[in-house]
Amino acid sequence: MHGSAPIDGPASPPGPGPAGMPGVGVRTDPTRRTDPATRTDPGQAAYGDPSLRTDPGAMPVVPSVTPRPAPAPGYDAPAPQEPEPSADSAPRYEFLEHIGSGGMADVYRARDNELGRHVAVKLFRETEETVADQQRREREINLLSGLTHVGLVPVHDAGRLMHAGIERRYLVMELIDGLSLAHRIAEGPIKPRQVADIGAQVADVLSYVHGRGVIHRDIKPENILISEVPTFGYTLMTRLADFGVAQFVDGTRLTGHGTIMGTAAYISPEQARGEEVTAATDIYSLGLVLLEALKGEREYTGTPIEAALARLHRPPAIPEDLSAEWRSILGAMTADDPAVRPNAHDVASTMRDLIRLMILQTQVRKGRVPVWARASGNADDGADRRRRHAGMVGMVLGVLGVGIAIAVGIAAGTGLIG
Repeated sequence: MHGSAPIDGPASPPGPGPAGMPGVGVRTDPTRRTDPATRTDPGQAAYGDPSLRTDPGAMPVVPSVTPRPAPAPGYDAPAPQEPEPSADSAPRYEFLEHIGSGGMADVYRARDNELGRHVAVKLFRETEETVADQQRREREINLLSGLTHVGLVPVHDAGRLMHAGIERRYLVMELIDGLSLAHRIAEGPIKPRQVADIGAQVADVLSYVHGRGVIHRDIKPENILISEVPTFGYTLMTRLADFGVAQFVDGTRLTGHGTIMGTAAYISPEQARGEEVTAATDIYSLGLVLLEALKGEREYTGTPIEAALARLHRPPAIPEDLSAEWRSILGAMTADDPAVRPNAHDVASTMRDLIRLMILQTQVRKGRVPVWARASGNADDGADRRRRHAGMVGMVLGVLGVGIAIAVGIAAGTGLIG
C-alpha cells in the first residue's frame, strides 16, 4: 500500500515549504465543513498547534514509494527490495491546504503526484487516543472501503505516515468540489425543490448502508456535501460523509453504554434517552436536517445538553405554510416512536413523488400543457381548444391526486391512520 514506509515529515516553523510544495495556498478557516462546537463526541478537543494544520512547512509528507507487483506463481526468486525515498523525490501525496477539521481528524486538499489529480486526505489524530478511538478509526476505514454508492465519497487509498514525530493514519478520498449543506443553510432557507432533491439522494444512500447493516448515527448538514451540478434529474448532487461514529445494526459498537454519539442538535429521542439505536435514528436526524433547510434555522438550539433534551419535551415545530405533503413526511420522519417512522427507501420514494408534484404544479401555474396532453392533427380551432382545456383539467386533477396519494400513503404507512 502506498505510504507503507513512513518517513518523518517536516516540522519546521513557518517558512519555505519542502520540495514539491512551492506556492502552496493555505486555508486558515478550520471550520469550513464542520461545526465541532456542537458535537457531543468525547474526542472533540482541539488538536495541538494550529500551525501543524495550516503551515505548509509543517504539513505531512507521504513518501513516493510505488509497490512492485508480486512475482508470478512458481517463480521462487526473492522480490527486490523497495527503494528508499530520496530526499528530493516528489511525495506521493503533496499536501496543499487544510480544508477542515472534525472530532478525530484533519482534512487536507492534496495532489496525487502518481495519478495527477487532486484528492482529499483525512489525517487522523494520534495524540491522547484511546483504544476505542483507534477501533472507531479503523472501523471507518474498513467500512468505507467496502461501500460503493454514488452518494458516498469514494476511498482511493489508506496508510500511515510520520508527522511531527508521530505516526498518523491517513485516508485518501475523492475531493468533492463544493461546500456542505450547512454553508447553504447559513445563506437562508433553501427552495423546497432543492430540499426534496437533497432528501431523496441522502435517503437513497441511507437505504443502501442500512441494507448492509450500518447505521450512520451522525446525519447533520456538515456531513452532507453539495455539488452544484444537476445530476440524475436532480438540481444538485449530494454526498454523505463521515462514518466515524457509525454502528452496525446488530448492536456492535465501540463506545461505552450511556455515551451519546452524534451531534446534539440532530440526535434522535432514543439517542438522547440512551436507548437502543436503529436505522430509524438516521431517519429522524435527516428529518431535522430537511426541516432546517426549509426554515433556514435549527430546530433545537442551546447548549449540547439543552439541544439534546429539548426533543424529549416537544416535537419539532413544522411550519403551517408548508404543503400538506411536506408536513406529512416531516412529521412521520420526526415521530418520537422509532417504530412509526418510514424507512429510508420509502423516504426516498416519497421525496421523488414530491419532486414530480412540484414540477407538475409549476407547469400548471405557467399554463403549460405537456406534449402528451396537446391536441394533434388538423382539427378545427374549437375542438383543439376543447382538447387543450380537457388536458389542462386532467393535469390539474392529476396533480391533486398525486398530492393526496402522498399524504395518505405517508399517514397509512406510518400508522397515523387506521
